[in-house]
Amino acid sequence: MLKSAITSFTNFVRPAYELIYPPTCLACECHLADITSRICADCWSKIRRLTSGDDLYCEKLNELVAGGNVSGFASAFHFEKDGVLQNLIHQLKYREMTRVGTELGRLIGESLREMLGGVAFDAIVPIPLHPARERERGYNQSEIICRAVSRDIGVPTRSLLKRIRHTKTQTKLDSRQRKENVAGAFALRRRFARLVDGKMVLLVDDIITTGATVDECARVLKRHGADRVFAASVAVPDHTHLP
Repeated sequence: MLKSAITSFTNFVRPAYELIYPPTCLACECHLADITSRICADCWSKIRRLTSGDDLYCEKLNELVAGGNVSGFASAFHFEKDGVLQNLIHQLKYREMTRVGTELGRLIGESLREMLGGVAFDAIVPIPLHPARERERGYNQSEIICRAVSRDIGVPTRSLLKRIRHTKTQTKLDSRQRKENVAGAFALRRRFARLVDGKMVLLVDDIITTGATVDECARVLKRHGADRVFAASVAVPDHTHLP
């Protein structure tokens, strides 16, 4: 009853609020004529959607599956350095623009239906930050994205993993160095062990570059009994646009 009253009140005051404070594009901050999306048409035109037929998608899928820990993969966009999408992800990670994560998570949901539509997931799991990094930032951007994906596809978010070792940034590391950097960096939260055994798990991150992080997380989940582990991200770069 209380929830219904809050929803009714929100629906009542939103038009007046938006008249005084018109919604703006999350990328360029221009006023939005169409509020069904939080990103304006001009910015949308500069972001390339990824489909299951794209060479980049097929290449990344093959790379991830070859590791033996990830069974499938979905991603919403092609990452381009200094592009609109990089700006959005930067706002989410460093400027506390958490509503960006909500929008991006919804779009991952659309890609999941195309690329992994036949998979019945039991849990969606965010890639964890080190506790010190999360305290510094105030939130985990992957968890925000996860919760939006959860709402879209109706599967619960579970923080099954924890980062037990601080790792240096992956940005300037090559594929081999990235794999070494995250080796042994993650562990299962023991109280969630029963939620892993025999389950179909979806790992979610903002960007999957070489796949080293999701592969290591998938390895931990499978070691503790997960049936199959899949991965999803907002975007993937090609080898000329590594973030």
